[in-house]
Amino acid sequence: MTDLNDASGLAGISRRAALAGAVGLAGSLAATRFAPATTLPKSGGVLRIAFPSTPDSLDPQKTVAAAGNQISSLIFDNLTKLDENNVALPMLATSWTPEKGGIEWVFELRKDVTFHHGTAFTSADVVATIKRAYTADSVLRAKGAFGPIKDVATEGPDKVRFILTQPFAELPVVVAGRWARIVAADAIDKLETAPSGTGPFKLKEFRAGASVTVVKNDKYWMPGQPYLDGVELVGIKESIAQQAAIRGGNVDILTQIPIDTFLSLRNAGGVKVFSKVTGQYQVMMTQSNMKPFDNPLVRQAFRHIVDRNLLVASALLGQGTVGNDVPLPPGSPYLPQLAQYKQDLPKARELLTKAGIDKLDIELWTSSERQPTPKMALAFKEAAAKVGVNVTIIDVPYTEYVSNVSRKKPFYTTQWSAYPTFYERLYLMYRSGQGWKYGVVEDAPGLDALLDQMISELDEEKRKAIIKQALVKIHDSGERIIPYMMNYVGAARNRVQAYTPPNYDVIDFRGVWLA
Repeated sequence: MTDLNDASGLAGISRRAALAGAVGLAGSLAATRFAPATTLPKSGGVLRIAFPSTPDSLDPQKTVAAAGNQISSLIFDNLTKLDENNVALPMLATSWTPEKGGIEWVFELRKDVTFHHGTAFTSADVVATIKRAYTADSVLRAKGAFGPIKDVATEGPDKVRFILTQPFAELPVVVAGRWARIVAADAIDKLETAPSGTGPFKLKEFRAGASVTVVKNDKYWMPGQPYLDGVELVGIKESIAQQAAIRGGNVDILTQIPIDTFLSLRNAGGVKVFSKVTGQYQVMMTQSNMKPFDNPLVRQAFRHIVDRNLLVASALLGQGTVGNDVPLPPGSPYLPQLAQYKQDLPKARELLTKAGIDKLDIELWTSSERQPTPKMALAFKEAAAKVGVNVTIIDVPYTEYVSNVSRKKPFYTTQWSAYPTFYERLYLMYRSGQGWKYGVVEDAPGLDALLDQMISELDEEKRKAIIKQALVKIHDSGERIIPYMMNYVGAARNRVQAYTPPNYDVIDFRGVWLA
């Protein structure tokens, strides 16, 4: 049996290998913390947090928006949680053991945990959660979130066995992810209207498009937590309104804010701001299963149109780094030697000519609710005109983006968080047929095979070599143009205590309290 604080018992899988993806990604991330509280935590109070948009769904397996994932983290728990170094620690699972070289895993579950509606948490809930996401016709965001699952089965009320399609060392880390929340088997049909989890807070009110309010779960299994009586999440889109809200004390935390909001609040009284490197990035998606991007020469041409240095300076106002079309931040030990993409309009024109394109009219979809993607779109439009590409920018609300743009249009901007594993950051995003591979098809010959090898390889050095080979192909032919890596910026009032800005968008409020 493998206790989470002592992974020395991994049968054939070293602790180092099991955490290779997490540590490799986290190693280059500079942590930024607020000063710790100097007094003992105090219970009580409702914390108000503002996102630029409100949840698109209360279903934790369906939501795409950051606000939806934040709410799901308050209402639901995972099997594991991650520490600062992305090491898996106990949550609803107390321990786990790999068997058969990592192709099967057995998780021991916490006893005496209940869902908000009163039923006991058991292994049947874990099985129901995963099977719901992994049905053949599932379009849920959670499909794939638990790893390469072949089957999952109960072994008594407090034990569950994962049976995988291949060895998979990252499973304990993956099940801590945002779409791996555990839902109640007897309340699955109520997730959109009355979500019931085992988490620290219970849903009180959902006002679509306006706010979500949760209240303290007095029967939470974690002793003494949460300290807050409740959390209210509100949507505030405009920078001026965001600034007024936190300066006036109407909200306690601003998250995912525009850079200009961050800069304006640096000297605000009673407010602390942060700018933290996390590996978050924004994308111009050139879907490789749609014309004209089914031709890799066109995808290549578009890479050379982007002025990345200009975007870091003008769109991010210096709060980020130049991207190179791979989803790892500079300095990661897993990065191979890659030529840095720079604006080269003659090269872009040459590639378009090779693709048989003289002039091209194309729509670029974006959303002002995902700042600063409209600035990215405008900068691209101006440069593209010089090589015969006429771009029409269409700015839509985020709800319309989710319904009618993502996966359905050939060219659009989007935003992605950092993720703690290579399974999430590479396999699910670039392996054809996987849930986050929007273009569906293989972007380069041999890429799928490398990604399959990557998640099966248990030897860290061999795995690192495979990752580097895959990144070369992604850099050359992937459907995601990544002009920059963004700092995660936000602000909080001084009364917010024991708060750490998140590595992966979602804030853990269990230990947060109000002075």
